[in-house]
Amino acid sequence: MQDNANFVMKDSNLRVVWESFSSPSNTILLGQTLKAGQILYSKGKESSNYSIGNFLLGLQNDGNLVLRAYQISMVISCDGSNVYHLTKSTPTPVEDYYHRATIDENGNFQQFTYHKRNGSKWSRVWRAIDDPCRVEAVCGVFGLCTSPDKSTVTAFHDHPGYIPFDQEDVSKGCHPETVINYCAGPSMMNFKLQVIDDTDLQFYPDFARINDVYLEGCKKTVMDDCNIIAATFNASTSTCAKKRIPLLNARKSSSSKGQKALVKVPNSLESRTLQDSKKKHFNVRLFLKVMIAVSATLACLCGALALHEATNGFSKILGKGSSRKVYHGTLTIDNAELGIAVKKLEKKIEKSEKEFMTELKIIGRTHHKNLVRLLGFCNENNHRLLVYEFMPNGALSSLLFAQGERPSWSQRVDMALGIARGLLYLHKECENQIIHCDIKPQNVLLDANHIAKISDFGLSKLLNKDQTKTSTNFRGTIGYIAPEWLRSAPITSKVDIFSFGVMLLEVTCCRRRIETSHDDEKGSEDEDLVLSNWVLRCMVSRNLELLVEHDSEALNDLKSFEEMVLVGLWCVHPEIKLLDLQ
Repeated sequence: MQDNANFVMKDSNLRVVWESFSSPSNTILLGQTLKAGQILYSKGKESSNYSIGNFLLGLQNDGNLVLRAYQISMVISCDGSNVYHLTKSTPTPVEDYYHRATIDENGNFQQFTYHKRNGSKWSRVWRAIDDPCRVEAVCGVFGLCTSPDKSTVTAFHDHPGYIPFDQEDVSKGCHPETVINYCAGPSMMNFKLQVIDDTDLQFYPDFARINDVYLEGCKKTVMDDCNIIAATFNASTSTCAKKRIPLLNARKSSSSKGQKALVKVPNSLESRTLQDSKKKHFNVRLFLKVMIAVSATLACLCGALALHEATNGFSKILGKGSSRKVYHGTLTIDNAELGIAVKKLEKKIEKSEKEFMTELKIIGRTHHKNLVRLLGFCNENNHRLLVYEFMPNGALSSLLFAQGERPSWSQRVDMALGIARGLLYLHKECENQIIHCDIKPQNVLLDANHIAKISDFGLSKLLNKDQTKTSTNFRGTIGYIAPEWLRSAPITSKVDIFSFGVMLLEVTCCRRRIETSHDDEKGSEDEDLVLSNWVLRCMVSRNLELLVEHDSEALNDLKSFEEMVLVGLWCVHPEIKLLDLQ
């Protein structure tokens, strides 16, 4: 043990082969350097719990010091060109004190000193975040943080219909006691709005901000929008900021005086279970669980036996892939039947396991009308199951390319707009940008009202904050793959835009991207087999009506039809200029 508290191991030649300074835990000491790539982890909440806690502090390669919780980050020292001196606020002379800087169990990075001769306790002289409630997710999902003395953190949950995950540690957050689909189903209006005074929901992106609005107007917009779960109203600025799941940073503080948090809460507080096992039904504990190792996700943790019962022994197959099958099932909740689709991993191989965890990680942190909603999951023993809301009208591909009646023009326009809104949410409105990587009609499902919802996130990429491109292995489906994949170039959200363009032309024309059986009446050139090439030729030759010659509704709305075609072509051929097509 050296005088600076660095514990070292040396070989027979007295060369250092390991030192504790190179493997920090939750503390750095005077003279110790936190190097790029090194991480400090907070410990557990209890005084005797030294397992890894919920927070970490790391120095990135760009020089930014970043505090993270549940994969959400905040930069606390912003410029990599600056050196931050922790000792600038310490008592002098510095050599008379012991020094340490620790990331505590509540996620704050603090500096302490202890007088070498007269000290009786460690005294805090600096901390990175002055208000402890400003630490990301310090009180968990749906937790409300207070810190009257600006020193300790208190988490409490006074929302009716929400209960803590852990009564012994309420800082882990809470969850709705009942499961509500705010956009559809028998429980659509089975909720009310709770107003919490002097509370805000800081540091998490607004879904939308409405200006010049009164409190009643803010309440109405929250109740009317099924895609959001809460909002904050600021009377001094007359603004209403709408919020999506997850709600991580509710707090009462001096800076939130006069603000109001508006939170949707369920009307029914009944416990959600299936029928008693004595009647040969298996109980399903429909509680929502925060998965720190995965993300701040809201999903039910379901038992494998219960899902076996709900799907009647996995008897009705909705679809299948190389290593997984999707089954139809039914859950009974509050005497109402809820249709579910259960994706079952059939083969436990590394690739499939990775796709399972990717899908759980990504879809679990999203909430949008045009994304299929994850209701639950099972990850016990050899069972890997994902539980989704059931889409009764199946895949978009089945509707577009099936023999017989095709969707109407107005339906196709609505579907295209819905898919576009879903992609906009993934690319621009999520906390971290998500690139789907496999947009195609087979991965767009239709609910009972033919609302299009993007599904299958097993190949998706979740980018870090402020990251706009990434390098990854080739993925996707032939015919929808952007040229960047073939060039091994960095991947951006534009790969989804290319795929969307191909699919948009398919939706517009009700024709596959490549026709294997060619209709001689439409021309004999080989390039006509490729839909995008044929559409481009028809656009240039001013013969767009050939694309939908048997669709009277589309022919009567040629202006909108032309706009759809133009958007599709620009997605696939971004180099084309407007004047080239007019």
